Amino acid sequence: MEEGIFGAGDSEAEISRLERPATRTNWMTPDGAAFDLTIPPTVYPPREDTDLLCQTLRGLGPGKGQKLLEIGCGSGAVSLYAASLGYRVRACDINPYAVAATKANAKHLRHDVDVHEGGPGPRADGSVQQWSGTQPHDVVVWNLPYLSHDSSVEEVLGPLEEAALLDTDDKGLVSRLMTQVSENQLLSKNGIILLLVSGNERGLHAEQEAQKNGFAARCVSKHAFDEGDGLRVIAVWNPYTFASIHRFESLASTNQSALEQSDSVGDLFTALRQTSGRGRRGRSWSSERRCFAGTWTLALGTPNMSPGLMQILAGHAVIATHRILNVNEASMALKWPNDVIQATGEGVGKVAGVLVEGTSKGEQSKIVVGIGVNFASAQSAKPSFPIAHLFGAIPELEVGQYERVLHAIIASYFEHHPRVRGAPMEEHRTVLLGELIRSQEILGSPFYRNEKWFIEDLDAQGNLVLRNDRHETVAVPDGEDLKWPLFSVD
Repeated sequence: MEEGIFGAGDSEAEISRLERPATRTNWMTPDGAAFDLTIPPTVYPPREDTDLLCQTLRGLGPGKGQKLLEIGCGSGAVSLYAASLGYRVRACDINPYAVAATKANAKHLRHDVDVHEGGPGPRADGSVQQWSGTQPHDVVVWNLPYLSHDSSVEEVLGPLEEAALLDTDDKGLVSRLMTQVSENQLLSKNGIILLLVSGNERGLHAEQEAQKNGFAARCVSKHAFDEGDGLRVIAVWNPYTFASIHRFESLASTNQSALEQSDSVGDLFTALRQTSGRGRRGRSWSSERRCFAGTWTLALGTPNMSPGLMQILAGHAVIATHRILNVNEASMALKWPNDVIQATGEGVGKVAGVLVEGTSKGEQSKIVVGIGVNFASAQSAKPSFPIAHLFGAIPELEVGQYERVLHAIIASYFEHHPRVRGAPMEEHRTVLLGELIRSQEILGSPFYRNEKWFIEDLDAQGNLVLRNDRHETVAVPDGEDLKWPLFSVD
């Protein structure tokens, strides 16, 4: 008992806590129904986070007999609400009093909920199937413990209550869950995970933890507190489950192959080497000794985003991938409209390029985005522009690992999952604008028509809006019209 944050003396204190009387509460569901709940001591009661999670669940529509797993069920409020929506519910909690409370509240409200003790955590307590069951779930929900342990804080609530609030997992509970989902098939092919996280450091990186493990992730609900902190619900899913991945040792062009052969949104064509790769305006793309070349089909028919915005957003997906893989943020720059710049000990150069292309035949249209990333080079000839290699920042990175993370992020940004709300266009533009402004620390401010300008905005078409010292603004549609102080790359 001396391990961790609790000692032997906490046992007696915990027994005294358990002698406190249970409380009763009438919790109002998002549909306006009152749930009369009994809350034993040490069990987490329904609060604003419960309300936000249930509102998000309600947005998925009727359960219609789908299987739902709630991790960390507490008083059972979320599980009971899910059952009222028509889900077949399984619930679990590491606190035996929460298990008892959920069972008793389900019986009282006449809802069928299958409740078990256990859950994901740093220590195995029985098998995963003990708490998750043996069948994949269509929906998994978890109101995550959101506090990190502060060793300077002497007073704690006690082992059972702290378990509902404190993430003591060195790996992080999001990453722990993603591993268990992958290894134990907890989620159905087109299923969805809803994670409620706080606005603290761990909560802010929940999407990245999921993407690092190959899952797409996107914020779908928010709740702000008056003091400035807030709560978010993150949707997590398997990226592009109904699309296909086509891998080749060598291709003339991944973009051309996708334009000619793909038939589903999300189809991915990759090659370790391109013999006729191309960049903007038909320029040849230098195929390095080791590289990643991949093309995704983003739209069949009319897209809901302009090609220019798609292109720079795909460039940001490369930046996001490199962050997850621990590339120093200060060494990366997103250069509008389609380049990623990397500073290494060998200098500064273009590490990745992005190209959006499309075709139309009658009423049928297709838009694809190609991404080329330099891993390593053994070229003897000097390139026509400065290039950089990812191995300069991440030695011996596996191409498969890189593809897995980038694929997850592309889906996070672009996929139209039937159960996941798309990110509003303004959110994308705000993130991209911040990245472009930050990148000026490496690139410098652009020159347009022989005059220095400053990045002001990014419009809905993906055009860069600039401002000069006279507070005049101009929207630039073509990157060929700009010069950057550091160097000029195509």
